[in-house]
Amino acid sequence: MKLADFKKDCLNHSPDFVVQKYLLDGTSYFFDIENEISEFQFKKDIAESLGVHIREIAIVGSGKLGFSIKPDKDEPGFFPFNKFDSKKEKSDLDIAIISNRLFDDQLIRLYEHTSSYVNKEIWNKVKDRKSLALYVLKGWLKPDFKPKEYRISDDIESVQSDYKMKFGRDINIGIYKSWFFFENYHINNVRNINLNLIANG
Repeated sequence: MKLADFKKDCLNHSPDFVVQKYLLDGTSYFFDIENEISEFQFKKDIAESLGVHIREIAIVGSGKLGFSIKPDKDEPGFFPFNKFDSKKEKSDLDIAIISNRLFDDQLIRLYEHTSSYVNKEIWNKVKDRKSLALYVLKGWLKPDFKPKEYRISDDIESVQSDYKMKFGRDINIGIYKSWFFFENYHINNVRNINLNLIANG
C-alpha cells in the first residue's frame, strides 16, 4: 500500500470511500511482512477471547496501512504520515473491536467497578475519568483511560500478552459501539487529512 495512492484518494474521493477502501478492505501491512502468523489466526484469537465475531475485528493505524494517519501531537493540523516501525521503538498494533454487546457490557462493568463513577480515587490520573467519558460519547471505549485494576477480561489480556511476546510490540484494543461510530471517527480524520493536503499542495 503506497502513501502516494492514499493521498491521491484522499484528494479525489469522499472520506467514507477512503475509510472503506483503506481501513476496512484488504490485508494489513503488518501481516504482509509477518510470515509466521496469519492475520486470520490473529483476529480469530482476539475474537474468541472477547466472545465476538471475527468480522467485528479490524486492524487500524500504521499496522494496517504501513504508515500512520494520526495528526502530530504538537501540531494537530499537521500529518507526518510516519512509517510503520520508523521510530526507535517498534510500532504498536492497534485493534478495533466493533461490538454493541461488548461495549454495553463493559460500560455496566465500569459503572459497577467505579461505584457509579463516584469513587474518584480509583483513576490513574485525575483527567482519565473525563477523558473516558468524552470517548464514550463518541461511541468508543478507549482502554487508555480505564480506572485502576479494571480488566476488560482475563482472556483478552492473556492474548495481548502472548502476541506482545511473539511480535515484540504492544497490542492495543479499542471497543466501538457500532460501525457508525467507528467509520465516522476515521471519516472525520480523513476530512482533516484532505484539508491538510489541499493547504500544503
